[in-house]
Amino acid sequence: MLKYFISKEFFITLLGLGLLGLLAYLLIFFIFLPSYTRHGEALLVPDVYELPWEEAQNILKQKGLRVEVRDSAYYDDLEPLTVVSQYPVALSRVKPNRKVYLTLNKRVPPMVKVPDIEGFTLYQAKSRLESWKLGIGTVSTRPDLADNVVLEYSYKGRRLSPGQEVPQGAQINVVIGSNYGSGRSTEIPNLIGLTYEEAVNTLRQYHLGVGSVIYNPNGPPEEEGKVYNQNPRALPGDSLQVGQSVNLFIYGKEPEQLEGVEIEVIKNN
Repeated sequence: MLKYFISKEFFITLLGLGLLGLLAYLLIFFIFLPSYTRHGEALLVPDVYELPWEEAQNILKQKGLRVEVRDSAYYDDLEPLTVVSQYPVALSRVKPNRKVYLTLNKRVPPMVKVPDIEGFTLYQAKSRLESWKLGIGTVSTRPDLADNVVLEYSYKGRRLSPGQEVPQGAQINVVIGSNYGSGRSTEIPNLIGLTYEEAVNTLRQYHLGVGSVIYNPNGPPEEEGKVYNQNPRALPGDSLQVGQSVNLFIYGKEPEQLEGVEIEVIKNN
C-alpha cells in the first residue's frame, strides 16, 4: 500500500485531480457566474420625469427594464398620470431587466380642510392657505374699519368656514376690508390672560389683526396656552389704526393648528 503513495501512478492521479479542480474553478467563476449575473453589463436608466405614463413605460421597456407604479401624489402644475418621481433615478447604472418604480400624478386632487383666515391680514391669509396647499383667487374689497383684513372667503361661489373641505390647489376667493388712510383709530384691548382663540376674537371685535405669535415653553404650567405679553401693550390713551396688528406672546409649545402664521419659539437658555 505504501508503495502506491510513492509511485508514479499516484502522482499522475493527483495531477489529474488538480487540473480537474482548476478547470472547474475556471468554468464556474469565469464562464457560468458571469453569464448568470450578466457581469459587466449595465444600462443607463432614462429620464422619464414629467412624461405621460404610457410614454414612460414604453421608453423603459425598450431599454430592457421592467416598470412598476409604486405610489401616487398630486401636483396641480402637472398633467394627470405623468411621472413625478422615479427610482432608480435617471442615469443610474443598473443591470438589464431591473425594475424601475414610478410615482404618478393623481387624476383627482385630494381634499384638504380650509384653515381659518377670517380676521387675518391678506398676507397672513395667503401664508396660511399656502401651508395647506391652497391659494388666493380673486381679492375683492368692502368698506370696513378693518383695513386689509379678510372679512369672508369662498370657493366657487360657496362661502366657506374653517374645516370645510376643498380640492388641493383650489384658489380661495377673499373679501377684505378697505378703510386704510381714513385716520380712524381704535383702542388697544388688553389680551393678557386670554387663550389664543380668545385673543384673536377680541382683536376682531376691535378691527385689529394678529401679528407674530411667539411661544415660550418655559412658562408656569397653570398659564400654558395663555397670552402673557403683547406688543403693543394696552396702555391708557394708546391706540392703533384699524387694520393694524398686535403681536402675541403665549406660554406653551407651538401648536400644529397655527401652521401658516408667523410663529417664533423662545428656546431654552
